[in-house]
Amino acid sequence: MLCIFGLAANMTACGTRKEDTGASRNVSISFSWWGNDIRHQYTMEAVEEFQSSNPEISVKSVYGSWNGYDKRMHIYMKSHMEPDVMQINYAWLQEYSADGSGFYDLQKLKDYIDFSNFEKDELEYGMMNGKLNGIPIAFNTQTLFYNKTLFDSYQLELPQTWDDLFQVAEVMGKDGIYPLGMEKKSLFFLLLAYLEQTTDATVLDEEGNLALTAQDIQIMLNFYKQLIQKKVIIPVDNFERNAFASKKIAGAAAWISDASNYCTPLAETGAEAVVGDYLREPGAERLGWYIKPATLYAISRDTARPREAAMLLNFLLNSREMAVRQVTEKGVPISDAAYQVLEEEKMMNGYEQSANDNMKECQEEMKLMLPVLENENVLDAFKEEADYFLYDKKSLEQVTEAIIERWKSGM
Repeated sequence: MLCIFGLAANMTACGTRKEDTGASRNVSISFSWWGNDIRHQYTMEAVEEFQSSNPEISVKSVYGSWNGYDKRMHIYMKSHMEPDVMQINYAWLQEYSADGSGFYDLQKLKDYIDFSNFEKDELEYGMMNGKLNGIPIAFNTQTLFYNKTLFDSYQLELPQTWDDLFQVAEVMGKDGIYPLGMEKKSLFFLLLAYLEQTTDATVLDEEGNLALTAQDIQIMLNFYKQLIQKKVIIPVDNFERNAFASKKIAGAAAWISDASNYCTPLAETGAEAVVGDYLREPGAERLGWYIKPATLYAISRDTARPREAAMLLNFLLNSREMAVRQVTEKGVPISDAAYQVLEEEKMMNGYEQSANDNMKECQEEMKLMLPVLENENVLDAFKEEADYFLYDKKSLEQVTEAIIERWKSGM
């Protein structure tokens, strides 16, 4: 039985916990996720496999695109009608379960979930107030992808430092090629990395709130303006993902989970796409890049079927059937069992795996990406006000003050 996110009334129907009364299935649970058509298809196929192996369990699938999903889940969570098993965004742990009571404590379901496939520090990302609210599917961070063929044609090495970027721009800029392109969120994290590497700035306070000072913001704004003026990065408003494959940009900053979306189209043109190192300021004590769970699986705090929900959650994370269908579409799986399946079947996507390996090498230097850093109000305020400074419509001081005021009123 399938149902697609629609009106709130339909959503409640999808999320009901009444048991099936059919002869072959006497337990009914619901499972929700978001994504594109590819994700919907392989997930539904995997759910069918789960039901075949567990004929007493009927799974009602609740799915849709990300657009609107967050708001609909808000209705679910507030009305206590959320699905039994859920794919959740990392920020939802803080939003819905700051005290750890918003989701089921998965530690209580250890008889049905194989935790041996996860390191303790990996599970820590899903802990809230001592309760395991969610299990990460994969980790994600901002990563740099480059067109190595293009760099080779200019006899240039891939950038290692910020100065390297500017030197690349001097050469490629003569032909109208930008060294880097990215969306506004990636830009914000790029500027944060530069700030932390070149100063003693503290981005977040102990409560996880944004702690950037006026001076910090001005350092970011000035560096941003240099990147634009020296044509190191293509203006955010002119950026599109296809710019990498069409060679308008020589590199892109994006999530690990987006590796194939950027690199595969470029490779199809005959060029070599590679994962680059994280840019560093020589001698910097901090790396300045942030890491987070890409997405997590959680179970409703109100589920009437915790055993069956845990069985499904374990299947989604650790089973061969799910692994061979999902592959790295959500990122390189954290589960040892799923990872081993992909290696055995030679199904590991080279781009995601390379980016994931690069992240693992630097993971101890990375900081946890708390929800405020992805807050749309934070990102929009910085980008929109920064435009006034970039194009000399307002002074540095005026823009800094405007950003701070918008951050105060928007969070």
